[in-house]
Amino acid sequence: MRVLHVIDSLNRGGAEVMLTAMAPRFRARGVTCEVTALLRRPSPLEHSLVDQQIRLQYTGVHSLYSPRQIAVLANVIGGYDIVHVHLFPAQLWTMLAAARSKPYIPLVTTEHNTWNARRRWWFRPLDLWMYPHYDRIACNSDATAKSLIQWCPNIAEKITVIPNGIPLDTFEKAQAAALADVPNDVTRLVFVGRFEAQKDHPTLLRALTAVPAAHLLLVGDGPLRPRLEQMAQSLGIVNRVTFLGWRSDVAAVLKASDIYVHSTHSDGFGIAVCEAMAAGLPVIASDVPGLAQLVANVGSLFPDGDDKALAGTLTALIKSPDRQREMSRAGVQRARQFSVENTVDGCIQMYESVLGTRVPQAEEVR
Repeated sequence: MRVLHVIDSLNRGGAEVMLTAMAPRFRARGVTCEVTALLRRPSPLEHSLVDQQIRLQYTGVHSLYSPRQIAVLANVIGGYDIVHVHLFPAQLWTMLAAARSKPYIPLVTTEHNTWNARRRWWFRPLDLWMYPHYDRIACNSDATAKSLIQWCPNIAEKITVIPNGIPLDTFEKAQAAALADVPNDVTRLVFVGRFEAQKDHPTLLRALTAVPAAHLLLVGDGPLRPRLEQMAQSLGIVNRVTFLGWRSDVAAVLKASDIYVHSTHSDGFGIAVCEAMAAGLPVIASDVPGLAQLVANVGSLFPDGDDKALAGTLTALIKSPDRQREMSRAGVQRARQFSVENTVDGCIQMYESVLGTRVPQAEEVR
């Protein structure tokens, strides 16, 4: 089976991380997996695919939103058994490209979040028209599936839930990073995420002002970084916040931390949270659909945007090492339910259901 994955870019994000982790595991299962990105944004994820000898190509069109993507994709997608699309506008352009292709090429897509910028009434006709052109729609959590069905009831029968997964060994067995500029005599909080509006770094920074016994590590980058750095300065906590930028050793940074805090306005699953739990960190997260499902009963949830509630939860957890250990053990067990191998298996079963075939097992391929 030859599968082409089409995605906006390999910029850092949950969908991009998932694809990079899955690609070599498809090959191990006897599935030829190749990747096309609409834009070239060099990143460690791109290098990871190339290093693992996954064929990666770009459309060469310099705008995500240019209709020129359609003609290029129409030439790219031929010859594959199935095309798996991630994110918008890759979903729109690939669907339109497939409509021009002969013979018909089956399409599937993954919905990666419970909310996106198109969830406004004037975009709804577009989604109601676009999604039905896909043979199957994978959702990364029950909450993501529920929100998409509410938005587009006409596609309910096409939806299947395939939870995200992570390479568990990478996070369970990592060694702690040496963070020379970060104090050892305070509780180290860590948050991994893009500096964009979906994530809610401001609530976390405001909460930190009421938690003097903590130092915050922020892993990530993005357009809001200068504003957040200025906010830390104006709140008087600049000496207790370290902006680490993107790191290739996220697992090691997690192992060097004490508590993971995920402050966000929406999250379909929470890959970074799952990684933190696998690394053994107690987790505090925003109570939003998708993320709440992952954290429920093993971590602590706080109301979206409520910095006072977050500060209270942090203070209580810092004062209770026993509770930290309890949450750590529970989180590790929860994370083990979400291996990337299980996600790959789910995708292959979806492909088989669309194509009416069975992929040989690796030993059969050999």
